[in-house]
Amino acid sequence: AKDGSIRYAQIQGSESPREAASSSVPAASTEELLKQKSADPVGNDKDSRIKLGAAKLVSYLREKEAGCLQVEVSSVYGVVLSLPQIARSCGWPRSLTTVSIRAVLILFLNYVLQLWIIYLINKEEMVMNKFAGKMYACEFAARLVECPDAPGCLGPGGTRYTPSRMYDYDTWSTRNYVRDSLHALFPHLSDKIDAEIDPGEYGVEDNYCRYICVLIFVLSLTRECNYIYDMCRLIWYVPTQDESWVTYEVPEWAEKDHIKQVQGWTEMDLIKINIAGMPLHWKVFDVFVVILPKFVIWWCTLSAGTAFLLNTSGIDNMIVNSTALSFVLNIDEMVFENLTCSISRGILDRLEGYPLYNLEEQEKMTDRQAMNAHQENEQHAPFRRKMLSWARICPANLLLCLVVWLLVTTEYFHSNCKKNEDGSWVSKDLYLPRGVVLSLGQALFPWLFDLPVEGEPIWTMPSE
Repeated sequence: AKDGSIRYAQIQGSESPREAASSSVPAASTEELLKQKSADPVGNDKDSRIKLGAAKLVSYLREKEAGCLQVEVSSVYGVVLSLPQIARSCGWPRSLTTVSIRAVLILFLNYVLQLWIIYLINKEEMVMNKFAGKMYACEFAARLVECPDAPGCLGPGGTRYTPSRMYDYDTWSTRNYVRDSLHALFPHLSDKIDAEIDPGEYGVEDNYCRYICVLIFVLSLTRECNYIYDMCRLIWYVPTQDESWVTYEVPEWAEKDHIKQVQGWTEMDLIKINIAGMPLHWKVFDVFVVILPKFVIWWCTLSAGTAFLLNTSGIDNMIVNSTALSFVLNIDEMVFENLTCSISRGILDRLEGYPLYNLEEQEKMTDRQAMNAHQENEQHAPFRRKMLSWARICPANLLLCLVVWLLVTTEYFHSNCKKNEDGSWVSKDLYLPRGVVLSLGQALFPWLFDLPVEGEPIWTMPSE
């Protein structure tokens, strides 16, 4: 009873019943540890305690920097990755088996919705825009402030830009249509029509706005990239063993009924669901059914969204579309919220991560040892560790975002644009597709599956 009372007093500061239940150190060992730590004090004055607290804080944070592997608890991807393992750990009961099958079916529904949206975006850019005669924006009107006499001021209509006669594509196409219609109706007045009717030129309103909006779009997709990376790490680090994800843990400092009474627990508080090892065939299943399709959808969304934004000429449309396009990768969360059952959501809420760090050494250190270790790390750390510390100034996600932004922007110009004689980037020759049918492979992997086009271009960059 005495040991139980001591242990009960010790766990009052626990953050949650889960942490309290998972801690089953006997009271005697705790007292010995306290005596050991107090045997070599660093001082009881305020400054000493502040320095000790700082040393322990830095030590703990540095150790926990390795991270804790988690699954997406608000996504259908996390459900499919974790529910079958929990059902396997429980011996495949009917209730968990059915919700696991349901989760896989919902995942494939999510794939259909996401891929269909990407398909339609690419069809608009690769097929419908070409039938409308829309060339790629590239760098049309990128140097508008220097026009009409600077290099790069020649528009797709063969005339030079001026601010008063630069339009978006829809307006420019309509003005060309009106002029061509008058030519067809009154061929004897062609010279007068050309002199009086000026359709202007098509170009982008602000070239730098396009690049910034693409950067914002890439930044909005960084979270999904981190999720993919975390899932890869989870598959790599968890043991390839048939381990149980479900355990039943009762603290040893008192009887179970007494613990439940004083803590206000139920049986559910003694059940622990945590990420553990999984057999090899389940790892293969997760790689090919969850991770690889998620990466393909992420990359296709990134590529299609970048081309869509760089072909947008209006400033307001660029800004709105830069945030709206990321909704494609949020469909999985919408599907999870509306189509998964309460059993799935309840299990994910209780699922604990897989820590990659071990704080046992920090817990065993005396105060003096913690202070000495901190001073040694600050003053005599290896050069590599010092450089890694300074590298934290620049967020890794920002570097990733910049690299991806450069890749997708370069890929757009390489695939759709060419260098003009004056050094500006203009659209490649425009060819009509042979039909409006676009296969899924052509839409998602245009670099692998070519789109059949007519032999003669309907537009080429005019020379001055």
